[in-house]
Amino acid sequence: MKKYILPFMSIAMLMAMASCSSSDDEVAEIKEESKLVPMTFTATQESNVGTRTALNAGTGVDWETGDKISVFDGQGNRTFTLTEDVEDGKFSGTASSQATSFTAVYPYTEGATLEKDGSVSGITLPAEQTATIWSFDPKAALMMAVSTKDKKYNLDFKNAVSLIKLQIEFPCKKIVLTANEDIAGTGTLTYNNGEPSISFTSNQSKTITLKPATGKYLKKGDQYFIVVPPITLTKGFSISFHASDEYCVYTRTSTKSNTFNRSKFKHIGTFKTTGIFDTTDKKLGEWTYNSRGIVDKSQELDMGEFVINEKKYRLIFAKSNLTKDGLATNEYDYGDYFAWGATSVWYSAINQNTNPWSITPLGNKPGGYIKDNAPYYSNGKYTSGNTLEAADDAARQILKGDWQIPTKEIWMALEYANLEQVYWGPEGNWTFTQVQGKGINGIQIIRNDRSGNYLFLPAAGYVYRTEFKEVGSIGYYWSGTAYDNNRAYILQCDGSHVYDHYNHFHYMGVPVRPVRLVAVD
Repeated sequence: MKKYILPFMSIAMLMAMASCSSSDDEVAEIKEESKLVPMTFTATQESNVGTRTALNAGTGVDWETGDKISVFDGQGNRTFTLTEDVEDGKFSGTASSQATSFTAVYPYTEGATLEKDGSVSGITLPAEQTATIWSFDPKAALMMAVSTKDKKYNLDFKNAVSLIKLQIEFPCKKIVLTANEDIAGTGTLTYNNGEPSISFTSNQSKTITLKPATGKYLKKGDQYFIVVPPITLTKGFSISFHASDEYCVYTRTSTKSNTFNRSKFKHIGTFKTTGIFDTTDKKLGEWTYNSRGIVDKSQELDMGEFVINEKKYRLIFAKSNLTKDGLATNEYDYGDYFAWGATSVWYSAINQNTNPWSITPLGNKPGGYIKDNAPYYSNGKYTSGNTLEAADDAARQILKGDWQIPTKEIWMALEYANLEQVYWGPEGNWTFTQVQGKGINGIQIIRNDRSGNYLFLPAAGYVYRTEFKEVGSIGYYWSGTAYDNNRAYILQCDGSHVYDHYNHFHYMGVPVRPVRLVAVD
């Protein structure tokens, strides 16, 4: 049997080859179409301001060594790298030898795809951008080019973005641009009539944060650029300047509609902490310094100077608890109850004139304050030591301005302040006090200047599911500091003790007493 195996296999192979000869020709043709060969493209950029990493004396734009672009040849996303001769704009790589035209995107984006309509998906305009003095983040400087048949290896890049230019006269850790529309995210670049545009389909963000390299500060006297999409912000926008990752120096808001044009930059001005503001663009409308947000001056109390994380701040507290629309009318009102990280109220506030207290749904949160409704509980967005982001801080989102939920360190500063700074209760100890003859228990924190001004924290209890707990006997107040993925620190006070180290599950409904910080130096 063995001596017949080889002849049999040979005959079978010959038959297979004869029957598949036409298929082999097709395979060879496919292989020829798929062959990648070395290519070099000459890439140019728009002459007006542009969107690249090096600004020539603020007037022009150059390529830089190491720049990479995505070149789409109809079969894949190819990487092309700038040669050493940056002035010629020569990009080299390999692409299909059968391609008759090319689409290119700067910067090179892994995973980007050329769609059938000629658009490119999977392109990101980042919501966090790295600050560069007198320039901008190259990762955000999106450009697009489409070659023509007569200029197959020429790529004339067009800018897909706009720039916001500003100057600061003080050092700060980061700058945050906030709008009512999506200004960053992942989406699609489309090339129409020689101009690219971007539309966001995922990871959308209404904020863009400009941050320096790790451990550094944005420097006094320097100019920076924020990369934004071409867009009209019909309701204006705001710029916040932060002394650290947690604390905001101040915020300025332009309420007028503003248009940011493709391939242009808008200089929005020079910012100073003195309150003086200079702008070269009068079309921005009136800028307002809104550190107080919607809160009237009469609704806040300056509790004096405290050291927070080794820096000195004035702690400006709201006189009453937070509600879904602003601040409660009276200092002894319980206000609304928020889950940690939730910026809206799920159920109505307690009616202090009734007992037992009823609760009414305000949103689509079946079961009330339970684990399944907790923000970020399942994906562990916040970890131990992290603080709430401004977008997830109920005080910031409702009151605007620089208001925030106090961090654990802020509550600690109040708790451990010596009697020369602040004392607790009329006799200087932890005792419940009733104010205004309302019979509402709470802790009274009196300023050290004996002016009679005080901060009153009512013992509002908390909400679990749809039931109020410990109302009138214990006061709970959220901090913006996470304990772990499931819990966050709170300030807890009763008739004889105050604790800053206690914590509650994220999903509990707990009152909020807003604060804003003003740096002393």
